[in-house]
Amino acid sequence: MKLRQFLSYSSHRVAFLLVAVVSLACTQIPLFNYLGFEFSALIAVFASLVAGVLTISLWRKSQREYEGKIVSFTLQCNIVLGLLLALPFVIITANALFVKNCSFLHGIILFLLIPVPAVIFAFSMALVISVLVEKWRKTWFVVLWLLVLLHILYVTFTRPQIFAFNPIVGFFPGFSYDESLEAINRLLIYRAGTLAFAAVLVLLAIVKNRGRVRGQEGERRPIRAQLCAMVVLLASVVGLFLYSDQLGLSSSESFIRAELGGRAETDHFVISYPDSVLKGRRLSQIIQLHEFTFDRLARTLRISPRRKIHTFLYASADQKGRLVGAAGTNIAKPWLWQLHLNLSDVDASFQHELTHVMAAEFGFPLLRIGVNSGLIEGLATAVERTRYGESLHRLAAMVFAVGLEPDMESLFSFSGFVRAHPDVSYTLAGSFCRYLIDRYGLRRFKLLYRSGDFAALYNKDASTLFLEWRRYVDRYELSGGEVEKAAYLFKRPSIFTKECAREVANVNAETRALFIRKKYEEALESTTRSLAHTTNIEAVLQRTNALVRLQRYREAIDFAGEKLRDSTIRHSLLTLKLVLGDALWSVDSVRAARATYENLLRVHLSLPWDEAMTIRLEALSDANLARDLKPLFTTDLADSAREKLLRKVISDRLKDPLPRYLLARALASEERYAEAVREFESVARMRSDLLELLRQQRLAQAYFALGKYQRAQIHYWQSLNFVTQDLQALQIEEKLRFCEWMENYLKLLD
Repeated sequence: MKLRQFLSYSSHRVAFLLVAVVSLACTQIPLFNYLGFEFSALIAVFASLVAGVLTISLWRKSQREYEGKIVSFTLQCNIVLGLLLALPFVIITANALFVKNCSFLHGIILFLLIPVPAVIFAFSMALVISVLVEKWRKTWFVVLWLLVLLHILYVTFTRPQIFAFNPIVGFFPGFSYDESLEAINRLLIYRAGTLAFAAVLVLLAIVKNRGRVRGQEGERRPIRAQLCAMVVLLASVVGLFLYSDQLGLSSSESFIRAELGGRAETDHFVISYPDSVLKGRRLSQIIQLHEFTFDRLARTLRISPRRKIHTFLYASADQKGRLVGAAGTNIAKPWLWQLHLNLSDVDASFQHELTHVMAAEFGFPLLRIGVNSGLIEGLATAVERTRYGESLHRLAAMVFAVGLEPDMESLFSFSGFVRAHPDVSYTLAGSFCRYLIDRYGLRRFKLLYRSGDFAALYNKDASTLFLEWRRYVDRYELSGGEVEKAAYLFKRPSIFTKECAREVANVNAETRALFIRKKYEEALESTTRSLAHTTNIEAVLQRTNALVRLQRYREAIDFAGEKLRDSTIRHSLLTLKLVLGDALWSVDSVRAARATYENLLRVHLSLPWDEAMTIRLEALSDANLARDLKPLFTTDLADSAREKLLRKVISDRLKDPLPRYLLARALASEERYAEAVREFESVARMRSDLLELLRQQRLAQAYFALGKYQRAQIHYWQSLNFVTQDLQALQIEEKLRFCEWMENYLKLLD
């Protein structure tokens, strides 16, 4: 069938028109409006459906012409389908005149790996249906096409992984807040399998079609050759399937457990952990943290789960990203009673993710989750009660104080929740859920969690409840520093409004890896590429840090100063002032450095940030001490060189507590806890109440790491004398309870 003849059919012209319309619509949707992953995935879905239907239509209209000539039909049909795919490619490429396309080459590779094989696969599936089935061909194709798409749901629902490789979509990364996306190597392997299977289907159609056509005896030879080719190709596809875990195309529970190596079982948990890095006392403490947190949440949520919960702990974000996806995001799968956490995030994230799983006791049937993202994440955040060192309600007031007014009803839906920046979504959902629980009780909220019916449970519609909550939140009075902190935390774009989000995130991830390897010149070049795409906060911070590490202080000062004068982004560059202060100190602009540190300290971004500022200000309060300690903050010292420097300063200044505090802190970070304890205890008293609070807490943490829980309790109790906020006291009291839990656990062992 010639192209002119093909286009003479109105249904065929409509198919081309639909693909063009979808492509044009994408040009108006952020994240889909340039040649990248999202656009390619969407076109793969739509174009594959159209391609399959067109193939069946072409076969029906030209069956007599191509009877016994499947190869000729395949070539002719794929020319038509190639033109079909050329439409979206040309449209989105032309859109680069209006929307920045950060990596055209990367986009071309994705287009070749996602929509092109998807259309070839759809063609092969439609061709087999055309040859094997006489009636309802299009219906059969659509049903099978839907089943292939549902494979994504099946894999992500029944397996630990949140990603899926699929013949149509190619690669589904799962729903997470990770912006970086690097799957081309694995996608190349998978697409080789897709094309091999498509070839098997085409060969099957050829063999079946030739069986219908009478011919010479010699025609059996090519059929035998085709059957052999089918066997070889099918064997390669089967091999790909059998070794999919090893190739990173899937992850079964058994494979993950074998990869991690360690396994522990308690009354309520089965814990898989990396036995190469987690062992001894730390392992015992993490195991007991599971039971301690379970006990606290069971009483808080008033439930008694009977099924054991499976926790998977990963040695690094890279390992977690490879095995289950979402490298930097910890996840829970309540329907599987599973948690997946980076080992470094256990202390901070375990309670949040465990809440998701334990809420399965009253979640929506089958999935065992809340009916929308606002309730799911809102409950877990409400149980935590705090974020960023603030109560949830005060933090919600801070969101509104910087002019953000997200639609709350939309926030309690999947699309609305993910469209907003995650910090805004989690904070507002958590504050509202906390309000409902405190005001109307947990019992009603648990029913709301599984139904989403506000009116039936509260005798008020959602908008009335939102208004009540808003009046409650508005009673908080905020300082200038809190408003500045709120702007830093919340006035950030979501992935849907960022330019070149995926490409920039990939480059920034590369820069982080270079920093870890201390390749600062290469890291600097990497930030140049990132900032060439678009001005983004992470790359600005990375570039300034790289300049300081390379001791190009004047360049760092000029660059940071320029960015901090930019009114459109300076609210998001609050932490840049720390690096700027260090650069100023390096060139002996002590007064400017002190002012920069004080400016950041007034915001009280978090306890660690306050500690960093206070240490620097104390060091600068004495000219000699500032001179001695300057290399510690302004140059890239190895651990041994840092320790040598601090011990020298201590010997020269025996009565000054700051150098010894810094040494003890460094020793603790290297897990040399016994030495850290000796140094912390040799400090009589820090001059700053904040640093004394942290000295007592760090001393308690060191004793805890050594398994001396009574000593840890003593220092946690002493730290309560220096708290400045009620929330600090609440967090310390929680640590005291865990120390008591561990002490009782040791008694049971004895």
